[in-house]
Amino acid sequence: MSTAEYPPAYLNANNAGRIVGVVGVFCFLAITFVSLRIYVRVFMVRAFGVDDALIILACALALMSWICLVLQIPYGLGRHAVVIPVENRIKFERITFWKTVFSDGFALGLLRISMAISLLRLKKDLRWYRWSLFAVMVFVVLYSIQAITWLFVYCTPYSGWWEFQWMNPFDPRCKSFTVFVDLVYWNVSCNIFTDVLLGALPVPIIWNLKMKLRVRLYVIGILNLGYLAVLMGILKAVFMLTTGGDPDAIFNYWVHFWENLQLDIGIIAACASFLKPLVGRLLKINSSAGYSHPTSGRYYHRGGRTPMGGETIGSKYANRRQADRSHADEFELHTKTEHEVVTRVQAAGSPAGSQERVSAEAVDVLPSDTNSEEIILQKPGAAHGIVISRDVKVQYSSK
Repeated sequence: MSTAEYPPAYLNANNAGRIVGVVGVFCFLAITFVSLRIYVRVFMVRAFGVDDALIILACALALMSWICLVLQIPYGLGRHAVVIPVENRIKFERITFWKTVFSDGFALGLLRISMAISLLRLKKDLRWYRWSLFAVMVFVVLYSIQAITWLFVYCTPYSGWWEFQWMNPFDPRCKSFTVFVDLVYWNVSCNIFTDVLLGALPVPIIWNLKMKLRVRLYVIGILNLGYLAVLMGILKAVFMLTTGGDPDAIFNYWVHFWENLQLDIGIIAACASFLKPLVGRLLKINSSAGYSHPTSGRYYHRGGRTPMGGETIGSKYANRRQADRSHADEFELHTKTEHEVVTRVQAAGSPAGSQERVSAEAVDVLPSDTNSEEIILQKPGAAHGIVISRDVKVQYSSK
């Protein structure tokens, strides 16, 4: 059909800016979140792991996917098919093929495996939880291999994807279009299944940890951001089924638009939970808040140091314990088994307000099944100091 039959507005319409711009924003948000995660893991908790390496690879592939969109602009991205020469469309579809292999095939698989490895840290000693995550990882590997293999065997040769399949979805050199539809349903089902599992498995673990409700809700909410990626995957599948075989599909390019957002939002969700050391104080979810002594007005941190860095009673022991926790879980969801409690001690039988000096020679730290979210109560009257809801064995000498 001649282009003369179309109005100028139709022929000049171009959605490339919208497609590249929106995907670019989410891509660079994903890069920012990955960069912050790596900063926390390398410089703050100093525990760079395999999951961090995999998320870097997934982010690199997401960036490459966005670059592919930029490269497709000269070949017709966002334009109506009628104005694109065949030779340009072939180049466009070649880029689409390799973009799909690396972003939809490799990147999404690496992302899900990285998330599963990260979630293993929550409860390594819980057998059903550990083996469930291992099973998810194996399943992701298997269906990712299947998805990539399908791209290379659907047409014979596989270059048919860009040489003729886009012109005729029913070309006999490609498999039946019914097979294409069935595989779309299968891949979407696998993606939804694994994403729901990765979002749901840690919820009972986190909910049973003894911590502030605000912290539990924060972490559960962050982990379930992955359901936004599920929504993007569903939208991608809908447009694959409704626009598959349409030569004008590159005008809005919905399939790859949602595919890119699915990957980028998945990366953001996978990294957000690692940023608690950076944003915890801002969101009031830090577990390291200090408390003040009512009589002296001095401010004590639970690590045993004042804000100016001076040591308090028991700080040497507390700092030694803190060093042992240098590889603490970046989720900060582990249950701490010991607490260092620093307070003034009044000798039994001493009158209130006595000027007698009491020095603690040794503080025996008692085991506890709670974490650092304990409630500290202040008794009325400045002379009584701080009262906490736990037992502390103290040996002291009066001077």
